[in-house]
Amino acid sequence: MSSNTHLKYKGTIIYIGLTEVVSDKFSKRQIVLSDKTSQYPQEICFEVHKDKCAILDSYNVGDEVDAEFNLSGRLWKDNKWFNTLVIWKINKVGNATPNTSLPDRRMDAIKDNDDLPF
Repeated sequence: MSSNTHLKYKGTIIYIGLTEVVSDKFSKRQIVLSDKTSQYPQEICFEVHKDKCAILDSYNVGDEVDAEFNLSGRLWKDNKWFNTLVIWKINKVGNATPNTSLPDRRMDAIKDNDDLPF
């Protein structure tokens, strides 16, 4: 599996957390989506990072969204791994407000540039 695996998930927002400032260069925010189409709905926790945290302010619990995200995994210690699901694009479904896209995480490699359109 590559380090930038792009996946999609459609669900209903059941939780939007506050922005957590980890350092002066990194912040993150959690959002939990639930897929209520199956008999056993899953509640999946995703993250958004850095300046993209503010984009979640335009969403509410109960909104149905399509999310595109990257899956990554890392070894922490003593044979304990953890996974992170980082949303890079999110759109409200139906007759909602216009799409709100998060730039693909590959854009993080580009230095901060105020001329970029996002």
